Amino acid sequence: MKRYRIIILGLLWVALGCADLDLAPEDVPSDATFFSQATDYKNYMNGLYVSLSPGQDSWRSGEATSDNFVAGSERNNTIYQWNNTGVASNTSNAWNNNYTNIRNANYLLDNKGKVGTRGAEVNQYIGEAFYARAWYYFNLLQAFGGVPYIDRSLDTEDPDLYKTRESRDFIAERIIQDLDSAITLMQWQGVGAATTGRLNKETALAFKTRVGLFEGSWEYYHGQKATPFAVDGSDGTVFLQAAVEAGDMLIERGVSLFQGRPGFIYSDLFAQNDYSGVAGVYFWRGYDVDLGVASTSAHTMNWQSGSPTKSWMDNVLLSDGRPEELSTVTYDYTNQTSLLHAKDPRVQEIIYGPERGGYQDYFESRGLPFGDATRNNIYLLLSGNFVYNLGGYATYKYAALSAVSRDLNNIDNIIFRAGEALLNYAEAKAILGTITQADIDKTVNVLRDRIGMAHMSMGDVNSWSITYSEDEGYAPAASNILNEIRRERRVELFLEGFRNDDLKRWAIYEDVINGYKPRGAYFQELQEYWDDEATLLNSGFNEGELSEVKLVIGVNSDTLGEYINPLWRDADFATETARGYYIDPNRDYLQSIPNNEIEFYMESAGVALEQNPGWL
Repeated sequence: MKRYRIIILGLLWVALGCADLDLAPEDVPSDATFFSQATDYKNYMNGLYVSLSPGQDSWRSGEATSDNFVAGSERNNTIYQWNNTGVASNTSNAWNNNYTNIRNANYLLDNKGKVGTRGAEVNQYIGEAFYARAWYYFNLLQAFGGVPYIDRSLDTEDPDLYKTRESRDFIAERIIQDLDSAITLMQWQGVGAATTGRLNKETALAFKTRVGLFEGSWEYYHGQKATPFAVDGSDGTVFLQAAVEAGDMLIERGVSLFQGRPGFIYSDLFAQNDYSGVAGVYFWRGYDVDLGVASTSAHTMNWQSGSPTKSWMDNVLLSDGRPEELSTVTYDYTNQTSLLHAKDPRVQEIIYGPERGGYQDYFESRGLPFGDATRNNIYLLLSGNFVYNLGGYATYKYAALSAVSRDLNNIDNIIFRAGEALLNYAEAKAILGTITQADIDKTVNVLRDRIGMAHMSMGDVNSWSITYSEDEGYAPAASNILNEIRRERRVELFLEGFRNDDLKRWAIYEDVINGYKPRGAYFQELQEYWDDEATLLNSGFNEGELSEVKLVIGVNSDTLGEYINPLWRDADFATETARGYYIDPNRDYLQSIPNNEIEFYMESAGVALEQNPGWL
């Protein structure tokens, strides 16, 4: 059965008041009667859960705005800032929504002392509120840096409504403090009130590793480069240590990883209809078509036209655990099947390779409706009116194992899992310079063991004579082992939404993005497939459609070098000398503070709300 699902309740009681009455109605919750028992705290927190659970397409903002993934046939405007004059936005949903949610979390925390006896159950829900406030402030930190800090619910006349911005490290410190409170108060997954689907101690610890690594590495690298986003007097050490502390607690508790079916050991993790009892998954968002809340993740990822990039593929290690410059593994780069078999075994479970056969043959043999059963295409590419795969690498990660239709399924969305926490821990220790082979063995090599990938050895890796470049996401001056942990993160966490934030916290956003023109798979192999009329007819196309699907350079496809150019129609990406993507390194690491907020603060209270660097 589908697991227990938390019902999203409205926060009606937040707005309730009794201005003209001394006594509250008995049948309506109010300040006078609410928060008197554990169920009151639970029901209130239930109303916040949807805001703590990003939707199934949340990965797009972190992957399609990087060198990992091309999401469509048009350029991504987030990283195409050539025409941006730097005028700040008037409003921001990120600003408004997170401050609304902060007020809701503060309201529960303001009332945490109302209940007569605070047992383990009430503490669980109070811990959830601390976690929630940390979540909302982390959203603001990632978007804006330092922001006004409010830790209690305010009425419309409260002067603290117009507080100036705190520094980003101040906000990060408060986030860590709230997470420490959550860790203390919440129970371990499946224990007591930390029932299936609820927040738990593991989730808060994993979140602490995320926050600690993000802020610690941001302050470390931006400080080294003296960027406009550096924090004076801080190198991020305290936050990196917080990530390590949380990781130590998780590892001491014991980390287990989910094992999928043979051949699907890694990919099965991302295709579950219910993560109850799935090892290493701490918190997730559930979907259920029967309840009218369906996931479209498989459709978005596997059936639409997006594609992993050549940049991502090139940076995956070979199956012996070594980069191409040093590996003895050989393959035919003109043959996608040969390429996939030569790489890290996770690649065969991330990319849908040609040897699997036609998409619909493969999925319909597993009882899954494909939609257009007449198409039996092995290679999927944008061609004429048939929109398949822009870059020639079809995605298998997140493929549905069961579905109501091709577009609707019950696949749940993982929010926190052990794999991320282990890599956060390893990277934090590598930056601090304290990482050991024992640390590698209980983090990176645990993940590699699951899939059968060659182990990472510090001695071997640090002996490599290899050049790392910033435009591929590395730190040339850092140790080999730190750079290889970055590479490991790019593979294990691929399409989970981290890449854009990683480039920003490493202070190499412009190095990777500026001038970048995405490429896909080797073109000739796909062109030969689409030029084979017998194969196309056997695949279900009719005679009249053949001219539409054949690949003709300059008509319905093009290349950069030998590889597919998914953005060939755009002059800024059409040639090797085209200018490609661009972000302003002195502005685009952070969003603008909404101008309406700046004006409102000044007009209402004479308070100057400082704008972020580079914005007008």
